[in-house]
Amino acid sequence: MLKTNTKKAKENIKNYIMYIYDETTDYSNCGIDTNKKDYEEIKETIRKIYDLEIGHFRNNQIGRYNAFKEWCQGLPSIIDTCYYYNRSAIKDLGDILEETEEERNKFTEEQAEEKLTYLIYREVFR
Repeated sequence: MLKTNTKKAKENIKNYIMYIYDETTDYSNCGIDTNKKDYEEIKETIRKIYDLEIGHFRNNQIGRYNAFKEWCQGLPSIIDTCYYYNRSAIKDLGDILEETEEERNKFTEEQAEEKLTYLIYREVFR
């Protein structure tokens, strides 16, 4: 199992973010080009859309991480966060952290959702 702050885990999270990013989502009416392939541009686009959809008011009201988690639970179109609904967060997190089946079984689905959302948040807002 990788620790979440290792270089390899961060690289796996980066790859995961690029995998769940949906460049076909159209935000051109808001002046945002989502057709991005570069990781830094993808992070910037996710942040822009998050700010557009959540706004500073919600950040100030409940805190940026909690607002981001709430946004992810609402299934934003720019990133695939279906691990909250119909995909296993335990599997996704376990793949990122290269966990064995035994290590994966230490997490509940809810704990894995929380950890996975935090890791995405950490990388996107870094």
